[in-house]
Amino acid sequence: MRRWWFAVPALALAACGPKNGATGPSSKDVQFAGGFVDFDFSEEQAALDEMTGAEIDDNDTECGDLVGFETTALMGELKRDDVRCLDDAIRTSDRQTQKGKISRVLLNDAWARGEEHRWEALARRHLMEIDRSDPDMCYRFAYYLIDRGPEKMDEAQKWAQVALDNRRVWEGDLYVKRVYALMKIKTLAAQKKWTWLESEYARKPSEDLSKQATEARNDTKTLAREWLEYALGSGTDATAPLEICRSAAGTGDYCEGAGAGGG
Repeated sequence: MRRWWFAVPALALAACGPKNGATGPSSKDVQFAGGFVDFDFSEEQAALDEMTGAEIDDNDTECGDLVGFETTALMGELKRDDVRCLDDAIRTSDRQTQKGKISRVLLNDAWARGEEHRWEALARRHLMEIDRSDPDMCYRFAYYLIDRGPEKMDEAQKWAQVALDNRRVWEGDLYVKRVYALMKIKTLAAQKKWTWLESEYARKPSEDLSKQATEARNDTKTLAREWLEYALGSGTDATAPLEICRSAAGTGDYCEGAGAGGG
């Protein structure tokens, strides 16, 4: 079941917080069988929920007061005429800050209504055309995409990396939690792509699919080791990255040689 994190409280990486070294496996966090490690994102969900509605400052538009619209949007109750007006205002405004604020109102309304496809299109427009410098927004979108089909995994990795590129805005425990979760997202995206390509190759073998599957497996191995190194260096849970690294590498030597790196 998809967790909603715009209409209700929003996502954090609580499960990824610092601990005293790598911890042992938990059936809740790691399921390892047949070369596939499944990740539990339930605790990350709680943190995203805390971010909703914090972005809108007092600002007037030709459509009305954004603060008033934000309150209505969080309940998914914007009038369709207001949605159209706000969407037009994004296109006509010459101020990027105002475009960004209006865009966030529309994003909240789409999510609260459960219109995931609309939200996805709005989020993609926000990041591609308005503002990609906010690592929290990039993180939200990457988190959303990781629950989509294999064709979205490259995009999930892309926006997770953009968030990592701007990670210096975070500090302390939040920095550690966010970086850990973004590495987790990138690794899962690579793993999902790899397993999908393997299944496609088994169904209809071809040289091209074999090459793609090998590349995806190598990406998974590399990303899992980077995640493992960060976990060891930051004192967070190293169980899942170690398991998936072993699964992709086919041996423990490559993974167990990982050094510490707090990043």
